[in-house]
Amino acid sequence: MPAGVRCQNRIKVTIEPADTVVVLTALECEYAAVLSYVEAPAVHRHAAGTRFAIGRVHGGTGRVVVALAGAGTASAAVLAERAITEFRPRAVLFSGIAGALHDDLELGSVVVATKVYGYHGGFEERTGFRARPQAWDADHELEQIARSVSRTSAWRRGLRIDPDVFFRPIAAGEVVLNSRDTPLDKQLRLHYADASAIEQESAGTAKAAQLNRAPFLAVRSISDKADGLKYETDRAGWQTTAARNAAAFTIAVATELLSSVPAQSRRLSKPVNVNWRTNLTGTRSAFELCAIEVHLVPMDDFGQLEAYRLDRLPGILSDHGRARGLFSGTERLASEVVTEAVWVRSAPSPGGHRGLAVHLTGQRSAWLPLLGNARGPVLDRGALNDQIEKSLRWLAEIASLPAPTEVVLAAGLEPAAGLAESHAGGFCTASHLRVLSEDALPIPDLLQQTREAAADLTARLYEAFRRSC
Repeated sequence: MPAGVRCQNRIKVTIEPADTVVVLTALECEYAAVLSYVEAPAVHRHAAGTRFAIGRVHGGTGRVVVALAGAGTASAAVLAERAITEFRPRAVLFSGIAGALHDDLELGSVVVATKVYGYHGGFEERTGFRARPQAWDADHELEQIARSVSRTSAWRRGLRIDPDVFFRPIAAGEVVLNSRDTPLDKQLRLHYADASAIEQESAGTAKAAQLNRAPFLAVRSISDKADGLKYETDRAGWQTTAARNAAAFTIAVATELLSSVPAQSRRLSKPVNVNWRTNLTGTRSAFELCAIEVHLVPMDDFGQLEAYRLDRLPGILSDHGRARGLFSGTERLASEVVTEAVWVRSAPSPGGHRGLAVHLTGQRSAWLPLLGNARGPVLDRGALNDQIEKSLRWLAEIASLPAPTEVVLAAGLEPAAGLAESHAGGFCTASHLRVLSEDALPIPDLLQQTREAAADLTARLYEAFRRSC
């Protein structure tokens, strides 16, 4: 379920700071560029009226909070303070455009700020201006992640150009510079010669992050060269291109940072005990290919079954599976009632089998072979999402069972060793992949939000797969 979307009766989740990254922007084009990388953004209204967008990056875990701060140091500082207090993020990132101060920076180049200069501090007297700047170094971990991301190519997919990435200081103040022949330009070249770009918001954001002990990193892309030609480059669309480049890199950094969050930092308000498929049906066949399994796990006692009811369930599960298309109308099904569970499944084969199971706790489970090609199962995101969505509906629509008040969603891939993604390299090295949703929710809500829930589980499985490669 997308973070930030809450149902009235949902069990509250303990959201740790490690689960959240805040991304601030100044202009509408910057905000739109970042938001294009966020899945199912939901509006979060601050008490003072600020509207934050909260979602998840495509294929990632954790939350990304996006805000439009407006131009200028003061507004950026206020919004950064507000976002840090509200969400307690693991990091604050600023994504946006900038003017180049170094001649070797091409339009569209990405600059990661190793240091942010607040250049307006100084002392003016008859002998001239003496700089008294404030400066903030980039957070070490964020800079290291950014350097690692810069060596990869995945974040560049879909961009208009293939931008170079530079790690250099930037200057931030309240002035838009569009000339190489002004007192400010001379001041910058005299006192801040290593500053490669100029913008308006990072100094305020860095100060707010420092006061709140939040790691901060500024990512900028060059939209003009601060040389008098800003209007021409703006008309040529370089603001939009640069905003997209900065957003792509920023989200790649956020994704990498969130992927390093330990799994135990994302937990519900009570323990979740899942009976996975091998627990329900015993040891799988040695020749069986990878299957996707989906489970609805009750978070209360209202879905519990009594042992004597298990004997009546094979027929109910068989009829339900045939009616929903999990089983064909004529195929022969096998079933078994064990001490704590009952399951019904199609005949095992080298390609796998399909099945339904119910546990005494009220847990409902479904599994089916992972789709693939002639060489075997492959991890295709769209196909996996469709399989999970169907399975969630099959399980939620079983009407003959006691209904728990709320359920947690779980999904797994097993056996996963050797599994590869359909359009990329890399093989899974784990024997299985298993994930849980962040929230518990009533089954009626699950039926209304099945698509969103499936997308969330798919994203979590993809993240687990990436970590195992």
